[in-house]
Amino acid sequence: MNVQSIVLLMAVMAVGSMGAASQAFADHHGGDAMGTQYGDAPIPLAMETNGDTFDHNSTIEITGQVGNMRMGTPVTLIVTGSHGVVTIEQITPSSDGSFSFSINTASPLMKYDGEYKIKATYGDANINDVAVVTLEGGLVKQESHSGHEEGHHSEAADLTDALNYNISGGMVENITATNDDSLLITIHMAEDDGLLTINLSDDIITPFNDGSFFVLVNGEESDDVEQNGTEVSIPFDSTTTDIEIVGTHVVPEFGTIAMIVLAVAIVSIIAVSAKSRLSIMPRI
Repeated sequence: MNVQSIVLLMAVMAVGSMGAASQAFADHHGGDAMGTQYGDAPIPLAMETNGDTFDHNSTIEITGQVGNMRMGTPVTLIVTGSHGVVTIEQITPSSDGSFSFSINTASPLMKYDGEYKIKATYGDANINDVAVVTLEGGLVKQESHSGHEEGHHSEAADLTDALNYNISGGMVENITATNDDSLLITIHMAEDDGLLTINLSDDIITPFNDGSFFVLVNGEESDDVEQNGTEVSIPFDSTTTDIEIVGTHVVPEFGTIAMIVLAVAIVSIIAVSAKSRLSIMPRI
């Protein structure tokens, strides 16, 4: 075998070994960004959006992937902005673990410029991913007394005396249930190192599928919340004016129920009165 043949053979062997090494490296470290992390271990939850900056007449497309599928367990998506919760959705992943969702930025709750946080959680509060998008070309946020947009929490029902709570470093002015599937707690005379501990029973507010609640302090998600069963402990500081606890449903929609009860009562009174008048009228 001449020298040229030997060199050519060695070159072919070198290229082949490099390809094998690259494949081995990819098998060990690789996988696509949404599907696997290291080797064959699936990523617990990964999510991405179709952009970082949007105007107020766009559609935010969210796509994601869950690793270890749990039958019947949805992905919970919570979108928050400068005025609190924009939307809460629960999406059942496809059989391959993929999921998708669209958000219309023309929503009245997204009319203000600024950052909006999209948080996805799957089955466990620790299995989550967060994306942040920016909206431009709309209105500039106007701060209000409570940090929430006026009229955002309508038809509130007062639950101050219906819930068990303890607070240090401040006073609870009131606790109201709103149509946003949340409890809004107004804090008065807040101090640094304050702590609110509240017991949230299912007959007042129901948690997400993993048993957790989503908590915002002054409209921003709090990472310092501790939960033990239905008892939630929420630290706050001297700037705190309101704390919002979000679940899947707030049970007592008292405004609507009161109207229904009143209407039924009036109809019943009229029916009974009419029957009584007929019974005492002499027959002709």
